[in-house]
Amino acid sequence: MRPAFALAAVLLALPAAAQQTSGSIEIESMLEGRKTITPDWAAINARPLGDKGNPVRVYRPTGQRVYLSRLTCADGSAPTFSRIGSFGLGPYGTIVDAYNVACGASASRVFMDMYHPDYVERRPVPGFAIRAP
Repeated sequence: MRPAFALAAVLLALPAAAQQTSGSIEIESMLEGRKTITPDWAAINARPLGDKGNPVRVYRPTGQRVYLSRLTCADGSAPTFSRIGSFGLGPYGTIVDAYNVACGASASRVFMDMYHPDYVERRPVPGFAIRAP
């Protein structure tokens, strides 16, 4: 087995980190600074990670790029990605951005919310594996 395929197989076999299903979180609103909110976890978790209704939680544009750089394609290669733009308010009450993330000719739109200080997403969006932070 080629090393890239072996790595992809190992990453896909690892158990995914659990999604949050209850409780409050801290966000950093541009207008209000840091504040604590209690999101509608049932509605968020009803959508796949990376959907506008369940955006990947990161902190600042650097967090977006770090998360996307940790994703891997099925063959173990790194996907290419580019920011599409902002898409209004998401489920946490903050603005979400979308990225085009591609493995060869196959592309996905990944929504991200960059207002989550001290949070590191460990789960991959559907169709990808992820390297540990």
